[in-house]
Amino acid sequence: MTTSIAAAVSRLLILALVALLALTVWPTRWRHDHISLAGETYPVRIDRFTSDADVLLPGEGWVPIEELVEDEGTVPGGPHS
Repeated sequence: MTTSIAAAVSRLLILALVALLALTVWPTRWRHDHISLAGETYPVRIDRFTSDADVLLPGEGWVPIEELVEDEGTVPGGPHS
């Protein structure tokens, strides 16, 4: 009887570890990509839950992509703005 309890506890522990791994490591909240604007390439992160996209701008940090593109091909604070 103790072996069946130990086996059940072992299975429960393995299931808990797999669930913890699935919730914290994979899939991560952000999917990373890149965007090219005005001849420059910028990293982009896309929220897997809300689909919001942010662009990493030097000196500004993560900026929502809606705020980034004022005119087609224009990067605020960039060399062509």
